Amino acid sequence: MREATFEYYDRRAAEYDETSWEQSNGADESVRLVLSTLPPASTLDIGCGTGYVSRWLPGSLTLMDASSSMLSIAKRRRPDATIVRASAPSLPFPDRTFGRAFAANLYGHLPLHQRVLLVGEMRRVAAELVVLEQVAGSGSFSEGPERRQLLDGSEFVIHKCYFTVERLLEELGGGEILMAGPEFAIIRRLSTE
Repeated sequence: MREATFEYYDRRAAEYDETSWEQSNGADESVRLVLSTLPPASTLDIGCGTGYVSRWLPGSLTLMDASSSMLSIAKRRRPDATIVRASAPSLPFPDRTFGRAFAANLYGHLPLHQRVLLVGEMRRVAAELVVLEQVAGSGSFSEGPERRQLLDGSEFVIHKCYFTVERLLEELGGGEILMAGPEFAIIRRLSTE
């Protein structure tokens, strides 16, 4: 399923903003406002996608994604950023390279054992971690395969989690709630906590 997810996002790059963030009924503006309150930091954006959210992160940026198509769009959005093509959960950086490790809508595409690894890697490479994920509309955590269709009609099955704020806090080992719904949650945790 992991390879299908890589192919899905590589092929979805051109339509990603239109079919996700631009359909969010203003949730993107709420996310922008929350992220703009973060102090500037050298930030690793893990699974940056098209850089839609990356543009709101204050400070110097390293954009990391497994999709060259996504990174191409992200680089146009943030020409000042360093670009790294790699896939999580392993992070190809030395300890404490960054002030902040950030992941938006990546964490929920990983099975639990890879989510645990990613949190450990984020804590290893950065002084703080910030995770943005979709909140479960049902009010209950759910995880499993999800069928997705691209605008060209092709279909993919990907792994997807929808979190409660409490579940996300628990998996991250605590932290500060910066945003709690209705569509997204943002949790910030210092690596020393």
